[in-house]
Amino acid sequence: MTPLTAPFPYFGGKRRAASIVWQALGDPSGYVEPFAGSAAVLLARPEYKGRRVETLNDADGWLVNAWRAIQLSPADVAAHAYGPVTEIDYHARLAWLQERRTPDLHAWLEGDPEAHDPKAAAWWLYVLACGIGDPFGSGPWRVIDGMMADTRKLPHLGNAGQGVNRELPHLGDAGQGVNRELPHLGNAGQGDMDRLVAYMTALADRLRRVRITCGDWRRVVTPSVHRSGAGGDGSRAIFLDPPYATSGDLYAHGDDAVSADALEWCKTTTGLRIVLCGYDDEHAELEALGWRVTDGKAGGGAGYSTRKDNGRRERLWMSPDCHSLAQDVLDFTSEGISC
Repeated sequence: MTPLTAPFPYFGGKRRAASIVWQALGDPSGYVEPFAGSAAVLLARPEYKGRRVETLNDADGWLVNAWRAIQLSPADVAAHAYGPVTEIDYHARLAWLQERRTPDLHAWLEGDPEAHDPKAAAWWLYVLACGIGDPFGSGPWRVIDGMMADTRKLPHLGNAGQGVNRELPHLGDAGQGVNRELPHLGNAGQGDMDRLVAYMTALADRLRRVRITCGDWRRVVTPSVHRSGAGGDGSRAIFLDPPYATSGDLYAHGDDAVSADALEWCKTTTGLRIVLCGYDDEHAELEALGWRVTDGKAGGGAGYSTRKDNGRRERLWMSPDCHSLAQDVLDFTSEGISC
């Protein structure tokens, strides 16, 4: 079976570290990803039989909408996402999304666990697949009276930092946009559109019973959430991949305080299998509490981050309740840190 991956690029994802994470977590009855992102670890979970309780959460409303729409309306998402890369569509869709990234978006997603917009999800996937760097960063371009306008030339329109960047879309990979990295699905269908629908449907099947929420990460690490479970080995597991305290511009919504808060939560939490991600010795104080650390094995560069060695700096801290890892995984030396 072809491994499932997110249909959008996501810098900082933990796909290459997923096998190590699952060695540590085993087969938990309940599993939570408070910082879902590309959901790389959940999608790489080893096959199991029966039921499990799995929860994805993220603070980014459009990201959560994308996962929900893929889960609930995969064919509609594929239909709206399909198409060639064009600069005018890229900017128009990016502007449309930015104008609607308001508190109402979170309220809508929080108020109904099935709330989703397939077209908006598809346009978000299109922008992520076509853009260079962080397409949702600050910039001078805004939609004014239905027209794209440069607020640097309109000084009376308020903060020039609002709106979207006028970055050129990524035109490599034969201009395929969201379609450019579809895995081979055998004879699932003829043509790119059929393959895209087949892949979205495969993702929907995997996510069918996954709970997808939008909001602050602390909401899904409470006992009312992580105590839920079914089947498996009876354990509860949480995979924490917060924006790193030293991540700089690697994450679109980075907040140094989040990483520190996650560390403090881990220091006072027992009885759970927890894997916490970070850089270098960022969470080293956990080791005095019986936590183990290993190389995050992200490998390669760090996308458009200013630190090109970020992939080699990543570490995984594992709580005392986690399974022991194979010795060849634990034995590494990197930048003077030995475990």
